[in-house]
Order: sequence, then structure tokens, then C-alpha cells
Amino acid sequence: MIFIVGGTGTLGQTLVRMLRAQGLPVRVLVRSGSVAKAEPLRKLGVELIGGDLRDPASLAAGCRGATHVICATSAGDDRRPEARRMAEYQGPVNLLHAAQKAGTCQQFIFTSTLFPRNPVGYRFVWAKLMAEEAIQASGLPYTIFRPCGLFYEIIQRGEPIVERFGVFPILGSGKKRTQMLAMVDVARAFCNALDNPEALNRTFELGGPERLSFDEMVAIWSRVWGAPIRPLHLPIWLMNTLGWALQPLNPSALGIMELLEFSYDAMACEMSETNRILRLGRMQTLEEYTREYYITKGKPALAPA
Repeated sequence: MIFIVGGTGTLGQTLVRMLRAQGLPVRVLVRSGSVAKAEPLRKLGVELIGGDLRDPASLAAGCRGATHVICATSAGDDRRPEARRMAEYQGPVNLLHAAQKAGTCQQFIFTSTLFPRNPVGYRFVWAKLMAEEAIQASGLPYTIFRPCGLFYEIIQRGEPIVERFGVFPILGSGKKRTQMLAMVDVARAFCNALDNPEALNRTFELGGPERLSFDEMVAIWSRVWGAPIRPLHLPIWLMNTLGWALQPLNPSALGIMELLEFSYDAMACEMSETNRILRLGRMQTLEEYTREYYITKGKPALAPA
């Protein structure tokens, strides 16, 4: 049995579907606010357990008999310090303790994040690193993944702004390069780490096949979309000032601005050894991902291949 916390999220749902397509038994923890998102998973034969990372009883029930425990949590839109701590440190540690107590876990998989080369300015990074340290010291066989940002975060999240205004907001100069990747490739890495002896007690950085600037990503998106998209560069100082100003009205404002600044930082990793161990092979490019996304949506404005 594979127990997944975060299985109703964007990455989690892709992972669950991939595991079920392989005929593997999957159990997912479902918060009260995610019941509707979990219903399609039930139809795939997934076992659903109500609860959350604050509830030891639900974590114990999820870990009972589980041979693999996967933590794919994120603070999501709630970027308040207490929510981030629960999603990025305390919650994963709660899950780790539940897996230890269950006594059946053969592999604990944790979703961390790829860090910029100088990550010290980002407060939530420390939460991820402390969770990694707790997992490494737990005595459980583990695999830690540090994925770069997902194409999903650019295309799907930016699409409403692009369609309405023809611009895509970019924090900073737009010249920093990053190694974003497709969600399906992250999910494949997780699947191929299961019961893989070379993946045990290892930390893997995950990046896509291209190192692109954000201006270049917008240009690729524009070409596939078939219409001009103008990069709108926003100064970091302006966004941070806005975060401070909005904090009395929205406690998540500062955390959201910090996450945006982090997301537009330069990130890259070496993938040759990771590709060999996890058998990833050819990975999706941004152009392939975007074209596939618009074809799936039935978009008429597609540039020719």
C-alpha cells in the first residue's frame, strides 16, 4: 500500500493516476476542503481517508500497513507563517513519526524544492531543510526530491492574465535562468524511485531538459499560443513593498511575495546521474508541454509545429 499526503494537489493527482495505471494500491489523505477534488480519485479505486497533517489519528490510519509513504504537501495559497510551517516542516515530521510508529514503511518519500544557489533570504527554505534533516535522521529508508518549478505554475496560473491583458508578469529582470519541468516527469521520478535500491537514502534534484530565462519562456509560450505575449517586468522592491502594505488586509501577502521572488530566482541542477538511476529518459520541453496543454483544451489558436 502506498499512502500519499498531498494526493489531491496538482502534482499529487498526476502521481496518483500514474500509480493506479500501474495497478498499485494507493491510499490518499483528504482534508475536509478537498473532498470534491478527491472524488475522481475514488473512481480510480483509491482509498480515501479523511484528516490532515495536524491529526495524528488520521496519519496513523493512513500509515497502517503502508509500505511506502509519500509526502507531497504544499502550503498552497495560504502563505501565513503558521500554514507554511505546518505544510513544509511540522506536518511532514508528524507524518514521519506516524510512519515510524506503523512499523511497515519501507520507503519515505519527501517533496522538498530545488534551491537557488544562495537561498538564505527565503524563510520557508529553512523549514524544508529542517524537514529533510529529520527524515535523514529518522532511521527510515528515504528518498528526497527537490524539483524545480513546474511548467504548470507558468502556463495554467498565468493563462487568465495572458488571455485578458496579453502580458505575463515577471518579477525582476526576466534574465535569470531556471530549469522548470513538466509535472508528468516529476511524477515519473517518484514512481521510478519506488523499491529502487539506488534511490534509497538519496536526495535528488530534479530539473527539466532546458535552462531558460523567463523572457525566453514567454517567447516560447507566445509562439505556441499564436499571439504576442509581452513580458511585464516588475521590480522586486515594488512587490515587497506591496506585500508589506497588504499584510494587514491579507496575512498571506508577505509569504506570497516571498514565494514569487523565490520562483523567479535562478535555479539549475545536473541531471545525468538522476536520469540514470530514475530512468527518466527524454523529458518534456516547455514547447511540447504548452502545445499538448492547448491541444487538450481544444484551443484553436495554435501555431503550426
